[in-house]
Amino acid sequence: METREEPSALWGRIGAVAIPLGVILLVAATAVHPSREDVMNHTAVFREYAQSDGWIAIHFTQWVAALVFFGGIVALYLAITAKREGPSVLARFGLAAVVLTAAAITMLQAVDGVALKWAVDAWADAPADQEPAALSAAMGLRWSEYALQSYSNILLGLTLIFFGLAIAYGYAYARWPGWLAAASGVAWIVHGLMVSYVGLFDSAPRLVALVLMAAWAFVMAVQMWPRGRGHAARAAAPTGPATA
Repeated sequence: METREEPSALWGRIGAVAIPLGVILLVAATAVHPSREDVMNHTAVFREYAQSDGWIAIHFTQWVAALVFFGGIVALYLAITAKREGPSVLARFGLAAVVLTAAAITMLQAVDGVALKWAVDAWADAPADQEPAALSAAMGLRWSEYALQSYSNILLGLTLIFFGLAIAYGYAYARWPGWLAAASGVAWIVHGLMVSYVGLFDSAPRLVALVLMAAWAFVMAVQMWPRGRGHAARAAAPTGPATA
């Protein structure tokens, strides 16, 4: 008789692919992101951005990478809740946080990936008497980017903390990877707070957050992938009288 795959296994497969794939796409897109100039030297970095032909495509790719990653986390939520072996309240808070994070990063990529590109192109092509006004417009978008970077990093941190704790205090998967996610989340929050005061820069907390998040993504891919051909069959097999 044909057996049906249980929901937790199906969502586990989706998450096992989507979470690390999002990280891989993000790393690939970031690797080709223009970054020769000091990011806080605005005139130099704006000229670098204006000369980039792939700026918009790179940021669209970063946005898609984020959505794939967050889609994988939603699949993780559905796998956890289908198993009914984790703190559901923490997972629900995590789901709310991931929706807010996806919205914040969408706004960030719209400002950084599209609006700022148009602004720096206009500044680079502006006549001398219009350059100050064009630069001011670009700086306004840059400062908006600082705000969105700060809040999106903080929200990403909260997402990882909630899901990390849901894993660490649950039974759906091995508990120790949950602490990787939670530690990454704390580091993202620290970096996000620093951006509000300093601006865009590569901080030590950001490096720690990225490394821990990548490690967690690949560990969870192994954890979430159903093991053995008999997985679905065992789930479908009767185990005795149903209890209320």
